[in-house]
Amino acid sequence: MKREIVLNDTDLKRALKIMMAESDIDSMAAVARNLNIKETTFRSAINNNSLRVAELVRICEMMGYELVMRSKNQ
Repeated sequence: MKREIVLNDTDLKRALKIMMAESDIDSMAAVARNLNIKETTFRSAINNNSLRVAELVRICEMMGYELVMRSKNQ
């Protein structure tokens, strides 16, 4: 069962590792290949917190997740 990952509570790198553990994607290199970008470029974007939202949406979709933005006032 896939769980909810709150990015306010964890960093993106850890969130990606959680999603990979719960999907068929087994490495950051595989994620980069699926995005058609170099692994070093992908790792740099993760480490520098500069991953584009469009890429994050694609990553979520490939691993069976959805990206949700929610008002804090709920």
